[in-house]
Amino acid sequence: MDGIDQLIVYLCFVLHWTFPEACQFVKETPLKKVKAFIKELEYLKSLEDYQIASNFAGIIATMGSSQKHKYRVPDIIGQPPRREGYQDELYQAAQKANIKLPEEK
Repeated sequence: MDGIDQLIVYLCFVLHWTFPEACQFVKETPLKKVKAFIKELEYLKSLEDYQIASNFAGIIATMGSSQKHKYRVPDIIGQPPRREGYQDELYQAAQKANIKLPEEK
């Protein structure tokens, strides 16, 4: 399987698109935009995974904390994921399309 095939399968799996929908998206969208789209999908997936992990880490932090040392979720699983390297392109494209994106904390 080459890179394009893997990309199409990834889009079908993550977005529950049909094969023709994913093929049409890849054919009609410039590669730079497809790359930014995939990075955003990966960021959103990592954010979702972090939220699930933080639920469990909250329980562990509560159980492991004492009066001397209070554990927090980031102490156990680290900081939440952040967008890296492409947010400028993403925000510029969103501004051109009049889309308001959420601000990073």
